[in-house]
Amino acid sequence: MRLCAGTAKGIVIIDPARGGRPLMALADPPSVWCMARDAGDPNLLFAGAAHNAFAGSARGRASLARSTDGGRSWTDITPGAAREEEVWAVAAAPGRSGTVYIGTSRGRLFRSENAGASFRECAAPRRPPARDRFGAAAPRASIRAIRFSPRDASVIHVVLEAAGVFRSTDGARGFEALERPAAEEFHDLAIDPGDPSRMAVATDAGVYFSATGGASWSRAAGLSREWAIALLFAGAGAGHSVFASAAAAPPPLWAMGPAGADAMIFRSFDQGRTFAPLAYAGGAAHPGRGAAMRFAMNPDNPNDIFAAMSDGSIMRIDAAAGVARLIAERLPPVYDVLVIP
Repeated sequence: MRLCAGTAKGIVIIDPARGGRPLMALADPPSVWCMARDAGDPNLLFAGAAHNAFAGSARGRASLARSTDGGRSWTDITPGAAREEEVWAVAAAPGRSGTVYIGTSRGRLFRSENAGASFRECAAPRRPPARDRFGAAAPRASIRAIRFSPRDASVIHVVLEAAGVFRSTDGARGFEALERPAAEEFHDLAIDPGDPSRMAVATDAGVYFSATGGASWSRAAGLSREWAIALLFAGAGAGHSVFASAAAAPPPLWAMGPAGADAMIFRSFDQGRTFAPLAYAGGAAHPGRGAAMRFAMNPDNPNDIFAAMSDGSIMRIDAAAGVARLIAERLPPVYDVLVIP
């Protein structure tokens, strides 16, 4: 097992069994914000780029790249129709090898059924204006997450940063808006693999959970940080839980104070209703300068979880033991990580 880390300055391949030692580093693609691994071919990877100056990420000429050899080399496959946009979300459809979706900075959704050789635009969840009345790019119009129902890959949930969660039941031919929690920004969505009616959404006002498939939401308790970033339902047996990352303030403020993001990783054992800080190796739970931007679960071990950190580190979480430890550091800011063979 290796890790493919997408960073602000390219791709890094890491061996977690050797103390997180980098095995390879690639500067092309020059910046990575989101990644996905194909459902059938573990060596088929996709990486999207977005310009997020506050988080230290800036896209190059391409917005989407593909690797067919487990991250050793990459090819620009940015759809022509989205050449001027950024890719803020990428997701491979479960059980459908070669099918991948991307979400762009203008709230557009594209699908490929041939491993990225060509893309077709899907119905828009809700099309925000591409430009405001002064001609500038519309703020917070991006699709931030694409999530599939664990029981039916044609049921797709899309998170729009400024609008909330939208659901399609017909493979993105049409979308309906779910009830909107009391928040202004929406960053991630996690769905319980054992019960798709249970889900959690990360917002600028904390984490909200639903037991009704998004028909209603309640604010989770126990998070001492409100700027929620990433979520994951993971673990097995006693380790089955929800993991959440949250910072004390939005990314523009992370570089301004000595505490950085002042972020923590939290854990819930009741499907996201209440959270408590996750302990690090040694038994203490404490805030850090870096925030967990994304979680990834080892497909061969649901209790083995990795966190991509904005301070250039990678954490490994043992869900069964309930502890996290540092396995890699001194990398560029890490925004996503994949477990690969």
